[in-house]
Amino acid sequence: MNSLSLRESGLIDVLDEQIRQAQAMLDTLDLERDALRTGDAQGLNEVGADKAKLVETLETLERERRDLSAALRIELSSVDDTDAALKWQELLELISECRRRNQQNGGLVKARREQVVNVLRALQGTELELYDAHGIELAPRGARRFGSA
Repeated sequence: MNSLSLRESGLIDVLDEQIRQAQAMLDTLDLERDALRTGDAQGLNEVGADKAKLVETLETLERERRDLSAALRIELSSVDDTDAALKWQELLELISECRRRNQQNGGLVKARREQVVNVLRALQGTELELYDAHGIELAPRGARRFGSA
């Protein structure tokens, strides 16, 4: 299938829009990371709403792309059209980077949550025990002590 028919089908336009939205998601994930690092709850709420909209838009575009690909009976990973193949590769790389940054942000969320839980325990007088009755340091939560099974 030539580039003109892929463009006429709207598939190239959908890929272009997916790329734009994936780039917007990367920007949003960067804002989320910054809000997590600074503890900006208001910013985090705003970014969360933007992120949810972008996810919905990306899912809608993906359904549209799949429908067009099925109607054209093509698989973008094996298409001969250079423009479409390059756009497809760019989109895959952007989505992979979005996934990576989202996982990093998830790690920040987990760390922030653990900090809050520890502070709450300290305020409630239920601090984590760091040493046993003999003064031996306890292993961090979820970690194994050396020599234990």
